[in-house]
Amino acid sequence: MTEPRLIIANLGVETSHELFAAISSRLADEGLVKASFLSAAEAREATYPTGLDFGHIQVAIPHVDPDHVVAPGLLLCRNAHKTVFHAMDDPERALDARLSIWPLVTAPHNQVRMLGAVIDLLQEPSYCQLLLDGDEADVRSALQKVLDSIEPAD
Repeated sequence: MTEPRLIIANLGVETSHELFAAISSRLADEGLVKASFLSAAEAREATYPTGLDFGHIQVAIPHVDPDHVVAPGLLLCRNAHKTVFHAMDDPERALDARLSIWPLVTAPHNQVRMLGAVIDLLQEPSYCQLLLDGDEADVRSALQKVLDSIEPAD
């Protein structure tokens, strides 16, 4: 199995489309996703929004079907600007998120497992603050728990 990769991106984009394009480009450059990733991610987001409001923070967890992913991993994006995502539980409600977490899975059974691990960690306000403002080494250490949730594909 390929070891899951962890990437931290610090961006300064202003729109959700710019965010999706920048993340897709970065993931493609890293060899983690197929050329279809950008269109798949935007189409999925339009149909099944990924914004979550935890009270202490609003976060998006954009993800795609494993068909568009080459290698497993996780990308954490800390954006200088809040970008609009719609709430998972109420697609009419717009959320402003500076933080987005992009799970990359190659095995379908890992999708729910990895999303659950991300959501569990985001419940804690101090953890979210670390993700937003912490130094890269601390953030990598904190996110390792999410990567550890990925099981090898059969």
